[in-house]
Amino acid sequence: MEKKSLDYLFNPRSIGFVGISSDPTSMMRDMFLKPFIYFEFRGAIYPINPKGGEIHGIKIYSSLGDIPGHVDYVIASLPAQYSIKVIQDCAAKGVKAVHFFSSGFSEIGTEEGKTMETELVKIARDKGVRVIGPNSMGIYCPKSRISYWDEFPKEHGSVGYISQSGGNSIQLVQMASARGILFSKVISYGNACDIDESELLEYMTDDPDTEIIAMYIEGVKDGQRFIETLKKAAKAKPVVILKGGSSNAGSSAAASHTGSLAGSDITWSALCHQLGVIRVFSMEELADLLVTFQFMPVPEGRNVAIVGVGGGASVLSTDDCENNDLTVPPLPPEIRSKILEFTPHVGNILRNPIDSQLIFQDPGGFVNMIKIISDWKGIDIMMALLMSTDVFPSFGDSIMYNLLVNTMLDSCQVSSKPMAAVIQPGIHPDMSREAFAAQQKFVSMGVPVYHSVDKAANAFRKYLEYDRRKRERG
Repeated sequence: MEKKSLDYLFNPRSIGFVGISSDPTSMMRDMFLKPFIYFEFRGAIYPINPKGGEIHGIKIYSSLGDIPGHVDYVIASLPAQYSIKVIQDCAAKGVKAVHFFSSGFSEIGTEEGKTMETELVKIARDKGVRVIGPNSMGIYCPKSRISYWDEFPKEHGSVGYISQSGGNSIQLVQMASARGILFSKVISYGNACDIDESELLEYMTDDPDTEIIAMYIEGVKDGQRFIETLKKAAKAKPVVILKGGSSNAGSSAAASHTGSLAGSDITWSALCHQLGVIRVFSMEELADLLVTFQFMPVPEGRNVAIVGVGGGASVLSTDDCENNDLTVPPLPPEIRSKILEFTPHVGNILRNPIDSQLIFQDPGGFVNMIKIISDWKGIDIMMALLMSTDVFPSFGDSIMYNLLVNTMLDSCQVSSKPMAAVIQPGIHPDMSREAFAAQQKFVSMGVPVYHSVDKAANAFRKYLEYDRRKRERG
């Protein structure tokens, strides 16, 4: 395949929806057509169903052949036994690619399912039609106004995400976008019967809109090709991989999910280490690393100052940092003396972590304290820890919490070192909403947000290690 040969997948001029129905309970109607309407897709939309009719004011054609215009791309949601007919109809119409949402192929583990998928691929290749899936969600490309989920952001960004799982693709986009991450292109590729992880990785490596590559992968079709492709990708851009099926039971689950060969977990870890790829072990950790790469300048070292915590939380925060090879150095006497010039001794612990009531008593003084600490050469990272809103249940209008948030935001603006916010989600619904609102304020300023000190410290550790190894490679 020529480089950039998959551009047409992410930039179709017209799309056919095979298997759609005017029935309001139809999955195809709400899951696929509705997002295109919500995103205001600029091209032509052609719903297709033998019964004809109308949906959302759009004519339903009885077949692909009845459509008067050209069709670039088809989304098909039909029982597996109709897939061959779909490919034949697409070839006759000149369709370039088909996305099969349908399942019932190799992932179910039966000989019938495997045979049907093999036959599907053979006919598609003979006819010159590319296939995404089957058993996949397809493509999200906000720049082209195409999506398979109507709650995704319309704005585009610089993260490309390749996901074997449809559900995990939805989860990451929603989880990461809530923390400020926007995507260039996302594809859920399912069984990878034709277009597979290697081809998609090659494309993302060359894609000028993609600066960071994220992957959720359960297995590979061609191990040697994937290794070579991953090597090139890692040299060009940061690559963060979540490997599903790392345990024995998970490996079996991966085979039944997408029919993939999972491979040895030890081999995967060694491969990622050798090639300079960051391996993560959960969806939230994947989001943490994307947030770090997107918003945090590379710190010069591993020394962390933690501000805005309670006594017990300070001990745990220090443990979390030290357990991730970060250092929480005590403030030297000269720095403490500067701060004590405008800070009362009572209610303020000026060691590190810094537990200061100044944030409520004198917000301007607190901001000045942050500037003094961040200017100290012994600190490389500033971490603002916002206590959960559950700490302030007696303040019905959250006056104290809003003061805490706004003062921390002002502190981010004066810090001379990279600064991150740790916002602990609330337990009660009202408090959770307060925490989310606070998160959005930090996101709007481009400040990386994490949900615990442990998660932040883990992300910093992997980020610093990635940067060190990258510099060593030259």
